[in-house]
Amino acid sequence: MVNPKIEDLRKKAFLLYSGLQGVELVNKEVKKMGSKEDKLNEYQLKIVLNNIIKNVFIDFVGYDATKELLAKEVTHVSGYHMNIEEDQSKIHIFERIQMMKIITILLVVLFIIVALGGYYYTRSFDPADVCEAKRGDTGRDACYLTLAMSIVNVTFCDRIKTEMTRLNCYGTMGVALTSMRLCNQVPGDNPELMAIHDKCVMCIAYKLKNVSLCSDFMSPFKGVECTTQIERGQSLSC
Repeated sequence: MVNPKIEDLRKKAFLLYSGLQGVELVNKEVKKMGSKEDKLNEYQLKIVLNNIIKNVFIDFVGYDATKELLAKEVTHVSGYHMNIEEDQSKIHIFERIQMMKIITILLVVLFIIVALGGYYYTRSFDPADVCEAKRGDTGRDACYLTLAMSIVNVTFCDRIKTEMTRLNCYGTMGVALTSMRLCNQVPGDNPELMAIHDKCVMCIAYKLKNVSLCSDFMSPFKGVECTTQIERGQSLSC
């Protein structure tokens, strides 16, 4: 079952890219969340929609063209359903491959749990143990980032070793927990960190409909965008 908001973006991506490439890019963003679109909770759906708008639309044609396209009401798209049906076999194959990957990961996790059975019998299960069992900082940090987002617990961000990943985790949790303190834990040492901080502030201001927060940006160009999104009641960033 498809989500109406995601399906609307699929149709618009189909128009923008003149074919299935746009649909495939939207599907790619949905699959990154690791859940079927009709199973996404409100927070996960918001993340997926924001990623689709940024990565599929804004990065391709820019903010203004994206804003214009998203404002259009699209119901029937010529050739859309015919192309989708023709591509169903490919999609099913891709989904089966993804399912096999998930099963493999679950089997590996199960093996780790069984191998450490004696250890787990002596204490309560801690989901962080699964992350600690990962080899290498990259896998371990990715595990903690996913864990923090899944259960909205910022303490798992503190365990991330890679600075950029840890600060990105603080920015994400700042929005989820409506915490300016977490936003301000991200320094403005470079443009990438500045973008994480400013997005955190932007989304909290939009969530709270608080225009006064629009003056707390590191980037001098974000204040107007912040005020505008609150006034129009729609955000392309959050």
